[in-house]
Amino acid sequence: MARRKKKQNISKNFLNVIIFLILLFIIFFLIQKFIIPLWKDQQFTETIPEDREEPSIEEVEPEAFEKVEIPLYFSDEDARHLIPEYREMEKRSDLVKNTIVELIKGPSNQNLYPTIPNTTKVNALYVQEGIAYIDLSSEVVRDHPGGSTGELLTIYSLVLTLTSFPGIDKVQILIDGNSGETLVGHVDISVPLERDEEWLSN
Repeated sequence: MARRKKKQNISKNFLNVIIFLILLFIIFFLIQKFIIPLWKDQQFTETIPEDREEPSIEEVEPEAFEKVEIPLYFSDEDARHLIPEYREMEKRSDLVKNTIVELIKGPSNQNLYPTIPNTTKVNALYVQEGIAYIDLSSEVVRDHPGGSTGELLTIYSLVLTLTSFPGIDKVQILIDGNSGETLVGHVDISVPLERDEEWLSN
């Protein structure tokens, strides 16, 4: 008799556990299904009102730079003199470097000729104590047509163009950061070079 009663108690306890688990599952389901979404909706409507205004986006005008005319020196058709071609440039902090970039691009005038291979890049350019240090890529050597006159025209087109700027008296040419003895074997570029107007056509 006692054994039967004990079995009934165990069965009753097991049934209670099952019922508790079922109720727990139902409560959890109701929370997930109804209460949490309702709370999220309430939170959303409280933090982001429906009548909010979108921020206005103002059109910003690009910064206007003063324009200046800079002389770029190119070869004449006889490859004997350097002729200035004036180009309008924006007066920005990188004006001097951009001037040499334009020089490398070549002349607009069909009667003038480039002096620097157009594959050349300007690695860096800075001015210190009146000397402009211009660091050109190795293409200025690799793609140069050669010859002493061609080398002189390349060098002094750089020197005349750069010394057109106030505060620049000399030019030191570097190749990939190094100061070489010559560009293509004829002219000493190991020291800063001064402006030489004998290259200008009279």
